[in-house]
Amino acid sequence: MALTPQAERLLRAFSNLTLTIIEVRGERFGYVPPLNPLQQEIISLLGLSPNIYSSLVDNSS
Repeated sequence: MALTPQAERLLRAFSNLTLTIIEVRGERFGYVPPLNPLQQEIISLLGLSPNIYSSLVDNSS
């Protein structure tokens, strides 16, 4: 019997993620912590590229 993921559980798996943006002398820098193995697996099972997450930093300005 396969388990059906629930939205609440999926969101809980990503609840510890933050996007930090700092500005130094007019230049913005972003940081996102690395995904843990469960988060990586969820993204993969959804058919998404892990770059969707890491690109948050590139698009933060």
